[in-house]
Amino acid sequence: MAITLGGGGSASVVNEKKEFNSAENLMTLADGRVYLKGGVTETDTTTYPDATSSFAYSGTSFSVAAQELEVRAITWDGTYFWVLGGDGRDVGKYSASGVYQNVSFSVQSQDNAPTGITWDGTHFWVVGAANDAVFKYNAAGVYQSVSFSVSAQDANPQGLTWDGTHFWVVGSNNCVVYKYNASGVYQNVSFSILAQEPYPKGITWDGTYFYVIGTGNNSFLKYSADGTFIANVLSVYAQDTSPSGLLAVGADFWVTGDTNNAVFKYQSQIGVTSVSSGGIGRGQQNYIRIK
Repeated sequence: MAITLGGGGSASVVNEKKEFNSAENLMTLADGRVYLKGGVTETDTTTYPDATSSFAYSGTSFSVAAQELEVRAITWDGTYFWVLGGDGRDVGKYSASGVYQNVSFSVQSQDNAPTGITWDGTHFWVVGAANDAVFKYNAAGVYQSVSFSVSAQDANPQGLTWDGTHFWVVGSNNCVVYKYNASGVYQNVSFSILAQEPYPKGITWDGTYFYVIGTGNNSFLKYSADGTFIANVLSVYAQDTSPSGLLAVGADFWVTGDTNNAVFKYQSQIGVTSVSSGGIGRGQQNYIRIK
């Protein structure tokens, strides 16, 4: 009688020659442990709760030190990264692999202490702590003589993101995130992050959640769309002791570090934390340790 490995998905005869390198069959953890999967996808953590999603440093980074010694924030226009610096008060253009494109534009005439940047699909917007305002630039970096003040809400804005409809600004004096419409009108909506991060620096929106980073915890923190704190996602202290900006691009996150004047990439990973009581036979666990 043939012995098979199953568990709710496709079965394989023991010792049968089978390709285990496909995403649908094999899960390899960071520490080298390998699990055979039966009929699940790597993101199916709801049906199979023992598969947990988390984030880790990818090992990928790029330096901006040759262009900027006080890196403040980063944004993505769909093709290129744009990194904001506080030293030269300019924004530099980098390829997807982090190669400087010898293109930049200055924001110094609008604010001498720029702190955050975002891209709305057509224009750049830069927030500055000197004038407590947000300034609009076209795709070529030309100031559009459009700005809006956030001083009535916070006198020291740090981070800025765009959710497709509204702007969200992080204020470091009150440790609060404020919502503005596309015209820069405050919407009387905000949420506090003081309990999690007393020194916020950057904010990003991934399409579902907000993430905030700061130098108090040196971690990026996850919030729901209504501002409810969800989790401390990951510490970036090992890569840079002074994180200054945070950006979500697809499923990846990019963090600017002011200590090393570099940009670091973090990505999702899937792991198995434990074996469910009852085991595979009761359908509660769909993974088999094979190495």
